[in-house]
Amino acid sequence: MSKKLTFQINHREQSMRSGTVTVNDRHIATPAIVQTGSALTTLTPVELRNCGVQAVKQDALDYWRLTDNFGDLHDLLAWPGVLVTAAGSEQAYRWAKPRGRKQDGVSFHDPASGQLLFYTPQDAINEQEHLGADITQGFVRDADYFAPVDDLNAAAEQNARWLAARPALAGDLAPVVGGGLLRVRRASLAAIPTTVTGYSIMGVTPDVPMSEQVRLVTEVVGMLDAPKLRYLPTPGDLHQLIAMMLAGIDLIDSDLAGREATMGNALVGTDRLHLDREKFADSDQPLAAGCGCPTCSAGISRAAIHHLLATAQPVGERYLLMHNLFTINRLVAQIRDMITAGQATAMLRKFAEPCDQ
Repeated sequence: MSKKLTFQINHREQSMRSGTVTVNDRHIATPAIVQTGSALTTLTPVELRNCGVQAVKQDALDYWRLTDNFGDLHDLLAWPGVLVTAAGSEQAYRWAKPRGRKQDGVSFHDPASGQLLFYTPQDAINEQEHLGADITQGFVRDADYFAPVDDLNAAAEQNARWLAARPALAGDLAPVVGGGLLRVRRASLAAIPTTVTGYSIMGVTPDVPMSEQVRLVTEVVGMLDAPKLRYLPTPGDLHQLIAMMLAGIDLIDSDLAGREATMGNALVGTDRLHLDREKFADSDQPLAAGCGCPTCSAGISRAAIHHLLATAQPVGERYLLMHNLFTINRLVAQIRDMITAGQATAMLRKFAEPCDQ
């Protein structure tokens, strides 16, 4: 599928910037959340948009394994916004045995069918194009942050060979790998064609201490071509979202709204309410005063949601999900406004540095 992607940086404040991604006549105001997780299967596209969602993510491997021709996912999902796809190579690597990790792809047994499948970089490219993705990601071999140096080097070298074998297309995000080793990160970056749209910074996972995540991302961002997109394909908590935006990330995955809703939690500012607790049983207050989310706008009280959770009715979690999505996306919109006004750093710094656990 032919596509044209542009990224316009409108305002800067230290490492942060706000801007606009335009691709296939669709737009994202950045920094922004790329929505993953349960929200995509629980809410309708209209509800997602009403909660501020601009972009959703799908895994190409999930569709490739089914072998059906799904066509453009915008039509299948009735999603009018930006569609980001992952190649799915990380999952394929997790399923593969060591001998299945080949120079030209990954051999693994499909956990659903039991079939032996062979997934290649070209398969990932073709599938993402067939699915009508607006922003695509290359096949990647990524070693765990704490992996031995030899594994980190091998991952960077393998990615370099794959990148050299395929010309970069508009909408491509290239992987930057290397764990916490600056030398390997530099080697990974040096292999990326100058024609790519942007970068996926790999290996910044929740098991890495927050202080190290900030150090690593700040270090990597300083090496990137500044006008290009920066994407962090790793969901984290609210503090991580804010810290990564402070470090200069433009797009970041998030399934936070769904994870919190599953635990019976409502996000209120940077705090959370545990609605399954008995103290909310008689509260006629909304989840958050003045909140414009679909749940609060409909007059759903804390007591009502507590009752729904206590009686295991799925609609309770659904109400929390809409509220949490709205809250997170409103916060990100406020961050964009603060960057425009040059006020973001001072106001956000206190929220981005929780104690490492």
